[in-house]
Amino acid sequence: MTDWDEIVESINRAMEAVSKAHNASQTLQQDANHNTFEVFRRRMKELEDHLQRLKRVLDNEEAFAMDELMDALSKVYSGHAADHRKTPRMNL
Repeated sequence: MTDWDEIVESINRAMEAVSKAHNASQTLQQDANHNTFEVFRRRMKELEDHLQRLKRVLDNEEAFAMDELMDALSKVYSGHAADHRKTPRMNL
């Protein structure tokens, strides 16, 4: 899977996290207690984590794009991904 595929997958996971956080918010509004608040807090933390990963990529999108291009060229000419990268490999 390429970095870009992982970015797209990460965006999908973030959108799913938004939905889960929204559902937890509605549940909290209907029945405010310690358990529903804890679920809401956990869902918001998951959403925050997804958005931080996306922000890191978007803040450095040119570097990620160049590394992705170098990986593709390296695979064509040497059969393996480039040894050096300016950005970390995506493990979202």
